[in-house]
Amino acid sequence: MKKLVLLSFALFAFISLAKAQVSAGVNLQSSETFVTIGTDPSKQIFGEARIGTGGDVGVELMGAYNIIRKEDVNFYAGLGLGLDDDRNHNHDDEDDIYIAIPIGLLVTPFNSKNLGLVLEAAPILADDHGDYFRAGFGFKYTFR
Repeated sequence: MKKLVLLSFALFAFISLAKAQVSAGVNLQSSETFVTIGTDPSKQIFGEARIGTGGDVGVELMGAYNIIRKEDVNFYAGLGLGLDDDRNHNHDDEDDIYIAIPIGLLVTPFNSKNLGLVLEAAPILADDHGDYFRAGFGFKYTFR
């Protein structure tokens, strides 16, 4: 639990230092659902914090680079560090630390470019309970 608190403080420090517009969203992934808050995803480099809302609380910090930036579509790749509280329900006291390598698409097909659809997939490299692959979609709103 101490790791989770420390990671949360690091998240808020990251966002406050970014001095950027804020985005918020929901990602429905195959492993769990994430509530997200981050910097402007239309910038070349952006960051995001994700809070897992499944049965157990998890936190993930992710930084990404937009490989392709168009008016309606961004293609990105990133690197994330996560902390998940007992994802496999082993009822141990240890938090699971993992590395995520997300690859995704942000599509903004509406007149207002603030609302977008996120499609993402990521291999997850976990420390104790095995690696896995997650994929899903979500919605992101950028406050400009």
